[in-house]
Amino acid sequence: MTVRTETTAVVELTLAELLPLSDSREWHRAACRGDPHHEAWFPYPSQDFDYARGVCAGCPIRAACAEFAERTGQSGVWGGHEFDRGQLIRP
Repeated sequence: MTVRTETTAVVELTLAELLPLSDSREWHRAACRGDPHHEAWFPYPSQDFDYARGVCAGCPIRAACAEFAERTGQSGVWGGHEFDRGQLIRP
């Protein structure tokens, strides 16, 4: 995601900045924190998500991440699974 600031500078946000930090005190432990590959976390249905799944595999908050996605209606890869508006579409 690209954001334009008040000074017209373009800033690329990292995945950690897109995480819902206010929902949990554990997001700072996320394996994806700081990952610059945004597109890997929001694959098209025809794309694989092996990269994101691999990062999630060793994550200490993997289960909590997937539960968050389901509970709050998120889309993309969360906890090593792909969700569409909170519905698990690819485990």
